[in-house]
Amino acid sequence: MNAIIDWTHETRAVPEAGLDVAREANNDTRVALAEALGIDACTRLVAHYTIKPFESGRFELHGTAEMEAQQACVITLEPLTRIYRVRLDVAYWPAELLGNGPGADIDSLADDPEPIEDGRLDVGRIIYEELASTIDPFPRSDDATFEWKEEQTPARDNPFAALEKLKRPNN
Repeated sequence: MNAIIDWTHETRAVPEAGLDVAREANNDTRVALAEALGIDACTRLVAHYTIKPFESGRFELHGTAEMEAQQACVITLEPLTRIYRVRLDVAYWPAELLGNGPGADIDSLADDPEPIEDGRLDVGRIIYEELASTIDPFPRSDDATFEWKEEQTPARDNPFAALEKLKRPNN
């Protein structure tokens, strides 16, 4: 899969004490993100998070991501700048501990843990999904108002009126 935000971490590179990370998206990533989210531009994307290992090959990630987006007001079409902040709280589990297979943890405390794929934690995908679910699909500037005006349409003849005239003889 071609990741929009290609930010991954090798599990073996995460020390026992944990890993503190600060990342900022480059221009190519911001352009791809804007296109995928359907916004005019992503002018900034930064993330700060901590990854900590736990027993049985599990990891937890906690932090935040912030994106500055350029969007168009749905009423005036004027450009708007919006800041979107998302909280990152994710548990990563080895695939064999997920699902219904042998060794699966049926009574898990984690809400929908993410799989560890090929020894990597895919943080970029989580950030993308969180931003995609947070972004306002219909941004509106604070002073924009929309007033509905009912247009007057000319009265139409009843389509059966012509048939009615045919049925009645002219007197």
